Amino acid sequence: MRSRLMIGWTLMGVIGCSDLPTTGDGVVSLQVVNPATQLLTEGSSVTLIARALDADGEEVAVAIAWSTPDTTISVTDAGVVTALAASGTGRVQAAVGRLRSNIITFSLQPAPSGLRTGP
Repeated sequence: MRSRLMIGWTLMGVIGCSDLPTTGDGVVSLQVVNPATQLLTEGSSVTLIARALDADGEEVAVAIAWSTPDTTISVTDAGVVTALAASGTGRVQAAVGRLRSNIITFSLQPAPSGLRTGP
């Protein structure tokens, strides 16, 4: 009886995995490593790291696009986030095709006096 139950669970797992949404490159998820701090000082930068994974959890070599809807920060194609404002928040998200990561939110603070980069 125990072996029949194991076979049933194994088959359900395989069938369930076949329904995962994928990109054309076989990517089923994005893994974004949260930075050590999500507090950015005006003018400072942090580099985000993301990995695209296939259904087996293996890394897929694809371009990861970074974006932000906010004007308080900027983000480059390499995932470098820079604080452009002295207060507020800024959000960043990674994407491969239509697949999106969770949003990472940064809190912004002013640079100490004498270290400001802007006017």
